[in-house]
Amino acid sequence: MLRSLYRLAKRRPVLLQAQRCLSTQPIRADKPTDFETIFDSRDCKALIEDRGVIEVAGPDSTEFLQGMHCNHMPLISQGGPGMLTGFLTPQGRIIADAFVYPKNMGVNFPHPAYLVEVDRRVIEHIFKILHFYKLRAKVEIRNASEEHQIWSIWGPRSKQLIGGHYTGGRVPRGGMIFKSDEVKQAQIWAVDTRAPGMGLRLVAGRDDQIADEFEQTSLQEYHLRRILKGVGEGADDFVRNVAVPLECNLDFMQGVHFSKGCYVGQELTIRTHHRGVVRKRLVPVLFSTENGYATPKEIDPRWSARVPPLSEVRRVAHDRVRKVTPGRVGSSVGNAGLALMRLEHVDAYVAQQQSGAEEIAFQTSTADGKPIYVSPWSPSWWPNITLN
Repeated sequence: MLRSLYRLAKRRPVLLQAQRCLSTQPIRADKPTDFETIFDSRDCKALIEDRGVIEVAGPDSTEFLQGMHCNHMPLISQGGPGMLTGFLTPQGRIIADAFVYPKNMGVNFPHPAYLVEVDRRVIEHIFKILHFYKLRAKVEIRNASEEHQIWSIWGPRSKQLIGGHYTGGRVPRGGMIFKSDEVKQAQIWAVDTRAPGMGLRLVAGRDDQIADEFEQTSLQEYHLRRILKGVGEGADDFVRNVAVPLECNLDFMQGVHFSKGCYVGQELTIRTHHRGVVRKRLVPVLFSTENGYATPKEIDPRWSARVPPLSEVRRVAHDRVRKVTPGRVGSSVGNAGLALMRLEHVDAYVAQQQSGAEEIAFQTSTADGKPIYVSPWSPSWWPNITLN
């Protein structure tokens, strides 16, 4: 009998040891881009507890969702993996990042059904928006968060869980993980295209046991590794009514389709794309209390100073006073975080690391008002871009 990927995990002591290492031992690297892959060598999974699910089902669900977000529904309308996307305001500002998954009910869906995964903090807002635009569309919209849970799976063996790569048995169309008579789930999934090494994303039932041969790690480690890769997620990074999709790197992460027809917020998104100029982007940063002119070489999950989201990033000892600040902080774990920063400042700071000069430094404030330094860099997986 073929070995199931859903056996009860036998590596719990290793898991506990790995979690202790994350919470007590700093991690060092020679340059900041080296931090992007430090968690990629282990086969791990994490339950993403801060994400919720909205179900959209009915004969008009594909056409309805096509006009609601910035990616292309025909890419998933015939089943298979889901995709990254974003919901926008009519003015083109971001409301929330999302994954949209087909429920994989067959090749020819009698009643197309999709699951929309978003941050739990904005799920009610997205729910109201979908109902607002529903009008006479033949769709049913409901909050299905209590029925599903979101998993992230990564590591060297994660590709073996995809139907096209798994050689141990038959995998039905749209299926992800090998399924036997005892295992019926794992049909709702996506390849996480946001950055290299992000792995797979899976929507499972509340009682499903998923890939138990993979070590289950903490939600903190999941957020730390995505932050170090420069991947934004949730309301802290995709701040409502602030940034446009390209500033949140949705174009780099295959979350925007520039050839699709009309959708809410399309005008500004397409205009920004064709102009070819994006002045700000979400970048990874490290916080420190010493020498803000050089990037720290250590990740410290024990870092206790909390930096509130939307905290202003300001330039240190700069004579020229600008009305536009260099950036604002997003999510953070330990002394690592994300910040929406002007690329001219990021490029100048990175160039300074090569020259050894001490001309540019940035600061923000912790929750108790103490100043700390902010060191940004551009992820290595970004395409080569020129700021015109």
